[in-house]
Amino acid sequence: MDKLKKQLRSTLLENPAIEMKESSIWYLPVTTYDVAFTRVKRSKMDILMKMMLLTFEQTTIRRAANLSELLLVEELFIEDLLIKMQRMGLIRLEREVYQLTLKGEAQIQTGIMEEELDVESTHLFYSPVHDQFWAELSEPSQVEKEELEPFRYKIELNEVNTDRLLEVLAETENRLDEDGFQTVVADVNSYDQQEVAQIPCIEFQLYNKEKDIFFARVWNTGLKRWDDILEQQIDEKDRLEWREKWAENS
Repeated sequence: MDKLKKQLRSTLLENPAIEMKESSIWYLPVTTYDVAFTRVKRSKMDILMKMMLLTFEQTTIRRAANLSELLLVEELFIEDLLIKMQRMGLIRLEREVYQLTLKGEAQIQTGIMEEELDVESTHLFYSPVHDQFWAELSEPSQVEKEELEPFRYKIELNEVNTDRLLEVLAETENRLDEDGFQTVVADVNSYDQQEVAQIPCIEFQLYNKEKDIFFARVWNTGLKRWDDILEQQIDEKDRLEWREKWAENS
């Protein structure tokens, strides 16, 4: 941590107009959530599947053999597709007749097939100070044995719910698979709050002689970057106090 602090200090002081007033290290509380979610694979419906769904909509079909005769497709292939379509929730067998579900009707209209994938899980990291979720966070660095103080300003706790988690997962987990099909997060199945991590942050209190302004720079070790949100909060609350403090000492 000392080495990183010295490197950051050196970078900041490359500008000869900058004076270093004070520096400190404190921790940012970040809560880990274990989140289980379900993705769906979206792809353009192939012509045979669409023909089968339209047939279920218009005709009474009881067996794979009926479809095989109508569509001139091998019966074993039809049977496999029937099983797949039932698993996807597009059709159901009711009183020995295949019926379209609401989902099946909707997918006929859109021409897009949605296949639900297995439940997955991931970790999300929530910072109440930022009111943000992060998909990745570096492990806390080894700090000297003394305990760090928490971020000095009161934290407003905001509600964490499935809608917020779904929005975050949509940004981080939606993707194209190797076959070019779009996979998107459709539902958050569950989420559990885990431990609260203490993420060290390195704060520098600085003065720009040319612009006559005091300001803070804060290195967030969890994100491995300068944290403009923390800097803005500190500037808004401390800048006037710093001017008064160092004016007396000058």
